[in-house]
Amino acid sequence: MPCPRKTLASLAALLALGVAPAARAVTTQSVEFQARYSKQDRHKARGGISLRTIINISDPAAPAPLQLRHTLLRFPKGAVVNARYFPRCKVTSLETKGPNGCPKGSKLGSGRARGAAPPIVSSVDAKVLLYNGEPVGRSPTLIIYSVPDLGPILTLPGTLQAGGSSNYGYVLDVNVPPIKTLPSAPDASVTFFDATVNDVTVKRKGRTIHYIDAPVLCTGTYFLLDGAFSYLGGVTNTVYEKFTLSGGPRCPR
Repeated sequence: MPCPRKTLASLAALLALGVAPAARAVTTQSVEFQARYSKQDRHKARGGISLRTIINISDPAAPAPLQLRHTLLRFPKGAVVNARYFPRCKVTSLETKGPNGCPKGSKLGSGRARGAAPPIVSSVDAKVLLYNGEPVGRSPTLIIYSVPDLGPILTLPGTLQAGGSSNYGYVLDVNVPPIKTLPSAPDASVTFFDATVNDVTVKRKGRTIHYIDAPVLCTGTYFLLDGAFSYLGGVTNTVYEKFTLSGGPRCPR
């Protein structure tokens, strides 16, 4: 007959294992910006830049991260968005006619994205196109046009609001609607986004105007930025990141 004390100890250990709390699901995100100057502007006071945005969203303790609903990114002062000089695409034209509904010169860049809607859809890739949209008041808009391998096309207008007297130059504000895949699958969660606003230009009265221009600083200079990612259920995470500039002159020793 086993010792009562040993039996009780073994039972307590089993109960403890049975009620051990599961790992708590926590959605996290990272944002990386890569800004590169136009080669011909590297020794000027100001120059055109291309801007690549890379976002990763994950949750190792869950089948998929929370569903993204809103992003807000605050950029440092210095750069200027010259959207008013470029042809504009209407959101309604993109939704009804696709890229053929946008005027030539309104396309700003491209990229790719990825989502997940487990357990039915483990991963779905999407092609991303970026367009100069119509302004909201005095604020330019950047339209994100996403064509997934599975599910409906998404057209997401983001507003670029001037920072005014704050510590920021522009604030990019984008709402993300529910992302559908299959009728039997849950809405998808964004897991990856990688798109570049190219250094596109237009000519005005003999002058070359860049979509984005900024003070030319030496290669390796970095800036801090912050923002917020909001998810389904009311969860909002603040992000603090830095990004570096490349393509400028060498930094003095």
